Amino acid sequence: MSAYNYETFDGYVASGDEQREFAAWPDLLHAGDAAPEIAGTVLDGDQLALSSVWQRRTTVVEFGSFT
Repeated sequence: MSAYNYETFDGYVASGDEQREFAAWPDLLHAGDAAPEIAGTVLDGDQLALSSVWQRRTTVVEFGSFT
């Protein structure tokens, strides 16, 4: 198991970036808004555009952490 990135996270919080980004959250996407085009890397290494998924079926994207 690798160590958690506490030093990086602590520096991020101390810089004030966390508060600025959290304060901007209400001005971003809202329920029902069209999602921006984003692409990511899937587990097999291929790139996948989100639009290619939501064109085929209803898609829910969850961004969060359970830590």
